[in-house]
Amino acid sequence: MGTYCTCLALLLLLGTAKVHAQTTVFDFETDDQIAAWTIRAAAQDKLERSPQFATFGQSSMLFTTPAWKQGMGEWPAFEAKPPVADWRGYDRLMIDITNSGTERHFFSLFVSDSKLPFRDGLNYRFDLPAGGFKRFAIPLSFPEKVDRSDLSVMHFFTQRPEADMRLHLDNFALLKPGETLPDPPPAFVGQVANLSLAQVGSFDQLVSVCRENLLKLADTPELRRRADAQVAKLAAQVKAVRDAMGSTTLTLARLDELKAQLDRLPRNSARLESVFRLQKACAGVGLPTENALVGFATSMEKILPRDVPFTLTATKSVEVSLARNEKESFQVAVLPVEKDLKQVAVQVGDLKSADGKMFAAANIGCDVVGYVETKTRPPYNVSHVGWWPDPILDFLGPIDIAAGDLQTFWVRVRAPKGQAPGTYRGTLTVSAAGAKPMTFDLTVKVRTFTLPDCTPLPTAITFFEQKGQMGGEENWPTMKLKYADFLADYYIDYDSLYRSGPPDYEILQHLHDQGRLVAFNLGNVFNGGTDAEGFDKAIADTVERIRPAYERAKELGLLDHAYIYGFDERPKEQFGLLEKSAQALRKAFPEVLLMTTSYDDSFGLDSVVKTIDAWCPLTPKFDMAKAAKARAQGKAVWWYICCGPHTPYANWFVEYAAIESRLLMGAMPAKYQPDGFLYYLLTKWNQNKPVETGPFTDWNPVSWTVYHGDGSLFCSGPGGKPVPTIRLENYRDGQEDYAYACILEETIRLTEASLNERTKEQADWLEEATAALPVSDSLVKTMAEYSHDPQALYAWRNKVADLIDRSGMPNVDPWGKNFGVRGAAAMNR
Repeated sequence: MGTYCTCLALLLLLGTAKVHAQTTVFDFETDDQIAAWTIRAAAQDKLERSPQFATFGQSSMLFTTPAWKQGMGEWPAFEAKPPVADWRGYDRLMIDITNSGTERHFFSLFVSDSKLPFRDGLNYRFDLPAGGFKRFAIPLSFPEKVDRSDLSVMHFFTQRPEADMRLHLDNFALLKPGETLPDPPPAFVGQVANLSLAQVGSFDQLVSVCRENLLKLADTPELRRRADAQVAKLAAQVKAVRDAMGSTTLTLARLDELKAQLDRLPRNSARLESVFRLQKACAGVGLPTENALVGFATSMEKILPRDVPFTLTATKSVEVSLARNEKESFQVAVLPVEKDLKQVAVQVGDLKSADGKMFAAANIGCDVVGYVETKTRPPYNVSHVGWWPDPILDFLGPIDIAAGDLQTFWVRVRAPKGQAPGTYRGTLTVSAAGAKPMTFDLTVKVRTFTLPDCTPLPTAITFFEQKGQMGGEENWPTMKLKYADFLADYYIDYDSLYRSGPPDYEILQHLHDQGRLVAFNLGNVFNGGTDAEGFDKAIADTVERIRPAYERAKELGLLDHAYIYGFDERPKEQFGLLEKSAQALRKAFPEVLLMTTSYDDSFGLDSVVKTIDAWCPLTPKFDMAKAAKARAQGKAVWWYICCGPHTPYANWFVEYAAIESRLLMGAMPAKYQPDGFLYYLLTKWNQNKPVETGPFTDWNPVSWTVYHGDGSLFCSGPGGKPVPTIRLENYRDGQEDYAYACILEETIRLTEASLNERTKEQADWLEEATAALPVSDSLVKTMAEYSHDPQALYAWRNKVADLIDRSGMPNVDPWGKNFGVRGAAAMNR
């Protein structure tokens, strides 16, 4: 009986323990394992066995390449044929990498079979720590065309390293589901700890500099007391990390925690200086500093709640300028002083003009900014991994703010179409339980002109109906109209580039009746391209599939808004079939605009494709001179973004500056005059559940692959309701900026056309307006060179608005009732 119980206990233990097993691919214990690898530039780069940083056995493989300089190879790389060719049955490839340098590097891997180029295989990007170790578990998610039983190349590469690169690689192993690897030996942990200990000395200097900077700002006994306490805390953190790293019982997990503390110290030091700077600024303008500090920021900035420095304006008054039928926002930031704050809220009452007119408080929302947490570095450069401001939680009431957290509130002002122009004054109040409310003067200036109900720049943007995350299938007949109105409020049509069936005509009619419909897709055509074999039948079937949608749109009088999209990002090899498809579609649907993102940088000028109406390049590929030539032949040239481009080009990932969204939709199209904007998806939400709590939410910002926010521009909230983001707000604000430029341009045209003889005042206005219309290089110089300063954008926007107000033409409407998908082309641009 005792033997039986012992065996049973052993079986239970084995059932819950980790199964340490592996199929070794490379362990670098012999010279042959190094010789198996081919290096691209042997005169420049090296591969060698090293006794350091071995996680398995006694040796690692050391890859070194120097900092890139002009004339050197741009892609240092090395590759080998794995001795294990059949990877079926395995779900992960494990690779241990120690970066012994102090810089982060781009480093990536391709794995493919013997028949496909390595670039068509599995691709994985490593997030290498600086001066540290990481074990990478690479999911074996191969493209379907890769033969997993015949894997023949592992290709590692980097690009233009900015500093000398020294990587120790070891323990390449294949794992089956449930299998794990044992931890590296203690001697290895000590080697990695020494890398980090060598950096700790620099943090002593950081503490010294922080003390010096804080004492410069601390000009009262109370501030000096706080400065001394904060610096002592920083110094204690550095000492604790140093002591822990020297421990003989140090584990890798503990070392990772200590390195994370070190990584945060520079930002925490800079953040302390931000806090003291704000405290001094608040005191300088006579604001209370006992319980909370209150600062202001524009809508074009992202104020992070923790760990990083910030810039806020201390002021007793805020002014907002906007046109009728426009929304414009700013942010109020609240920082507790030493103790938590409870039940914090921002409120605004009614505003009044000098002549007694009212601007109702109902037109001003004061909403809590929510935060999403990034946990890894994406494939683009970011300044911070952690909490980022993104969703605007308009369902959340007064909130508690923990000491140390910086909480922002989104104040959105909406001027109704019927609001009388003028200047309105009132009060904004920040309140918290147990504290005296803080009040600020709020001025709202309403312009004489009115913005359109519809998007001023035609768009083709996919909205996938995630019904399960949007209130459920049973509620969809009601929710779909709420989503249609929500999107229209942000100048986005309810649409899809990839729809195979007909659009929802109830929604189209709903938007058209409101004057808010601009563009919709009748149906996608050969999104991934097509084959020559069987083409005639395929295109005939496609025409018949789209015909019912076309006939219905024609019956409803909506063809001015209809387009057909296809051949998504197809190469020149598909151009012949693209042209044949376009010819068939033109014959069947003569009024409908045909659009593609196929890769023709000439926009049809130098290719066989002559029948496409609208070309849509990625923003870096947009060429104004070529676009002008294409337009002279009756073509339109749009532009688009997706998971690219990356910095320095504008995009709207969660970590990118908020102003980039606004510039991308406003000043940039005003300068470069694309005919429309295309985006592939708004609701790449994966398994996210609706946001119901905050401000620190559980919404996962990972969207397409490992990007943050790509293809996901808003969230769902309680009951599936749509929840906007800072990025979406700036998208709409950019469109409104663009509308300003359109109105001024049309006002100039009407003025020139209507005046045979001009007064000096009119001539001066015309000269000034003509000079102000082009976006200056100080704001946007090129698509890759532009200002991140909100004041530069406000200067251009307000100048345009002032000129429209002075024109004496308050009702200029460049869009009219029938503004549709051909947009700017129909306006004789």
